[in-house]
Amino acid sequence: MRKSNIAAVLTSFVLVASSLMSVTPSGAVGTKLYSGKEWKKILSEAKGQTVNWYMWGGGAKINTYVNDYLGEEAKKYGITLNQVKLNATPEAVNKVLGEKQAGNDKNGSVDLIWINGNNFATGVQADIWHCDWSTKLPNTKYVNWNSSAVNQDFGLPVNGCESPWATASSGVVYDSKYVKKSNLASAAAFTAWVKKNPGKFTYPAPPDFNGSMTVRRFFYQANGGYNQFLGKFDQAKFDSAMNKTASLLNEIEPYLWRKGATYPATIGDVQKLFATGEISAYLDYGARNAFVEVNNGLYPDSTRVGVFGDGMIGNLSYVTIPYNSPRKAGAQVIANLMLAPQAQMKLQTDGIVGLPAINMNITPISGPYRSLPISKHSLSPTKLAKKANPEISADWVNAIDSAWKDKVQK
Repeated sequence: MRKSNIAAVLTSFVLVASSLMSVTPSGAVGTKLYSGKEWKKILSEAKGQTVNWYMWGGGAKINTYVNDYLGEEAKKYGITLNQVKLNATPEAVNKVLGEKQAGNDKNGSVDLIWINGNNFATGVQADIWHCDWSTKLPNTKYVNWNSSAVNQDFGLPVNGCESPWATASSGVVYDSKYVKKSNLASAAAFTAWVKKNPGKFTYPAPPDFNGSMTVRRFFYQANGGYNQFLGKFDQAKFDSAMNKTASLLNEIEPYLWRKGATYPATIGDVQKLFATGEISAYLDYGARNAFVEVNNGLYPDSTRVGVFGDGMIGNLSYVTIPYNSPRKAGAQVIANLMLAPQAQMKLQTDGIVGLPAINMNITPISGPYRSLPISKHSLSPTKLAKKANPEISADWVNAIDSAWKDKVQK
């Protein structure tokens, strides 16, 4: 890949929360890393283990990264990384829940899950996560656990039960031949464009990760922002807000792809529609990496990435270990490898997923990282992160997803 085509990070970029960048090399206050003896024991236990990582498997770039890069790195420690592809994260959570219900507390089949938000909250409520490990990993010295953007997952304390993987700041992938920057001036301006261009926009049906995010962005739009929903879930407030949201979504539904008669199942399906020219815009947590599809000849050269003037949505994704995994040592080694500076760098240079979960400026490769240019088919992480409105809690998210099915999809 030519250097000029690599999407990159500027020195001054801001992540979902600017405090992500304030960590010092010694790690976050209040956390204690594994001692050399403790980590050596974990490495010894991990040798020979096969770690079953349950994760969304709909992204070719992600799958290649996991198997060809992380898988090879894991082999250096005598670990076999087995990716178990999912259509959606709840499949993995439900598997662990089923094992617990069946009394399988020691020999679970799931060792690691790519997760955040309501799926993590479900596990917390059911007490199915292994905890008190993520803040102790050697590479967690690059993570700012003092930041609420890290130590809280959709408002729920992480409590050492998850390890960060990538920061996601959503954006709009669009074909500049048909969509103008002025059409992204606000979420309202974009919905106006949708109505004037029938069939050229759609989104995946929740609970698809990006589909759920898109609906939440319309939820914010319909209710004048997100501030009133940052607190504890309020049923009465929700009912009123969701009615406004459903009204907006039902209003634009006839102007969606196939007149809204059907919704794509996954973000991968939406990306295929964009690649074939059936739609001209979509919202995506991985929007910044659209340059990869252009380089591969799948997206038109006119592909661009933008953000609504009144903001998008951003969050952090993690990996977690189920309580009944018999291979917790191997899972921790994999999680630590994911936080390595080179691994985080490769996420950016290959356009895999999101932005770094660590402060690259304090790593040994900070210079090369800062020198990477930005593709014309992408967008500065600074611009993305500045427009990253926060997520609301899992209770709100679950309620919105459920109500969307009843009031919009029908």
